[in-house]
Amino acid sequence: MLPPLKALQAFEATARLKSFSKAAEQLFVTQSAISHQVKQLEDFIGQPLLLRQNKSVELTQSGDMLYSVVRDCFVRLNSVTQHLLNQPPVQLKILAQTSIAVEWLAPRLELFKQRYPDLDTLLDMASMAHHADAEQYDMILGTWPAPAGFVSQQLRTEFWYPVCAPAQFQLLTGSEAAELLDYPLYSSETGEDWQLWCQHQQLRSPAALQLRYVNLALLATKAVSCGSGFALSNDFIAGPAVAAGQLIALRQFSYQLPWGQYQLHYKADSVQATAVEQFIQWLYTQVTSR
Repeated sequence: MLPPLKALQAFEATARLKSFSKAAEQLFVTQSAISHQVKQLEDFIGQPLLLRQNKSVELTQSGDMLYSVVRDCFVRLNSVTQHLLNQPPVQLKILAQTSIAVEWLAPRLELFKQRYPDLDTLLDMASMAHHADAEQYDMILGTWPAPAGFVSQQLRTEFWYPVCAPAQFQLLTGSEAAELLDYPLYSSETGEDWQLWCQHQQLRSPAALQLRYVNLALLATKAVSCGSGFALSNDFIAGPAVAAGQLIALRQFSYQLPWGQYQLHYKADSVQATAVEQFIQWLYTQVTSR
C-alpha cells in the first residue's frame, strides 16, 4: 500500500526546505494544508517524521529514511516526465570563484551532464563577490559570505599548504618549515596569508620576507610552477597539478586559512529546486572523492 501522493509531496517539500511556510509557497497551498498533509502521512506511517521546533523543522530518523527515498523518486519522475514532454533541458546558472572554477569545477561538469542528461549548466566565474549579481544565479561556490536570500553550507574543511615546482623542491636540504622562508613566497593576500602560516608553524617571521604579490591564489599557484618559490594553495586549486606531478604539495605544513573555507550558497526556494538538489548531491560526491 502506497501513501497518498499529496501527502508525500507536502512532506518532500517541507523536508527539503525545512519549513512549512516555504513548502506552502512552493506548492501554492496554505501552511495549514501542508501541516495537515504531513500529519496524514505520519498517521499513515504510524510514527513521527518531522520534529517541529519553533520555526525550524528537522527530520526524525524515520523521516530521514523516508525522505531519501521520496526525494530520489521525485527526481527520477521529474526527469522522465521532462523527457516524455520533450521539454528543453533545465539550465542551472552557477557562479564559482575563480580558484575553484578553473582547475576543479569546470573539468567535472561533463560528469554531471552524463549523470543528468536532462540538465544543462551555465558556469560563470568571478574573482571577487561584488563582480557579479548574485540574483542571476541558482548557486554560488566560493569563500565569499552568503548573499541575501541564499542558504549556505560548507563544502568541506579545507587545508592550505605550500606548493612548489619539483625543481624548487630539490633545492630543499632538510624537512624544516623555516627553510621555505629563504625563497620567494607568492602571496594573494598582501603577505597576510604567509604571516598566519608562520604563526601556525611557530616560526618567527623574518623582517623582510621575499614576497611576490598577485591578486589570486590561483595565480600564486601558477606562478611557482615555473620552478622558483612557494605559494599557499589547496586541493581545489593545486590538486590536479599535484596529481600530475607538476607541483609538489608540502602537506606536512598545512593549516586552515580563516578566510579560505569554501561555501555552497543556493536558493532553497528556487523554482528549479529539484535540479538544484540534484546538483548539490552530485557536487558532494565529487567533493568527498577529491
